[in-house]
Amino acid sequence: MNRRDALMRVAALVGTTLTLPALADTLEASAARRALSGKPLLFTADQDTMVAEMTEVIIPTTSTPGAKAAKVNEIIDIILKECYPQKEQKLFLDGLAHTNELSQAAYSKNFVALDEKQRHEIMTKLQSEAAEQRKAMASLPAEKRYTPFFNTLKSLTLNGYFTSEIGATQALSYIAVPGRFEGCIDLKPGQKAWAT
Repeated sequence: MNRRDALMRVAALVGTTLTLPALADTLEASAARRALSGKPLLFTADQDTMVAEMTEVIIPTTSTPGAKAAKVNEIIDIILKECYPQKEQKLFLDGLAHTNELSQAAYSKNFVALDEKQRHEIMTKLQSEAAEQRKAMASLPAEKRYTPFFNTLKSLTLNGYFTSEIGATQALSYIAVPGRFEGCIDLKPGQKAWAT
């Protein structure tokens, strides 16, 4: 699976209204621009580092490489810049600032300076806040609802990781050209789920 295929899959999951080939070209051009400049498209350098560390809390390196190794922060930067409206981009950037506020209040350090246990505590706090926000929005009309920062971060992290080459080939079982279709196959204990 190459980067273009991975970006196309993520774009399809985002639900954009552009045609997929046009969007894939846009995403590929953005990925190339980021690679050439060495700079994020939407994030500052500090925000990019912070997103990389936050995604690693969600999908850490274990027996398989984690989100940082898969460069999920780069995918999130490109997808947010090219596929999300400015209002949602701002919500995400405000969420990063809020994360540092929580870190400063609890430990007098920014998120990237925290140790692993402290990072988990801050991420758990963000998850709790997101659940409360969703409860509070349940009675609001649809046009006033939004996706909380943590939920957006988690969704983009999972989509970015499992559509990356590392996620699809090392965290999942992957067959480039599958054989016949079998609708229901029992997994053996400890077997990885299949990539699709």
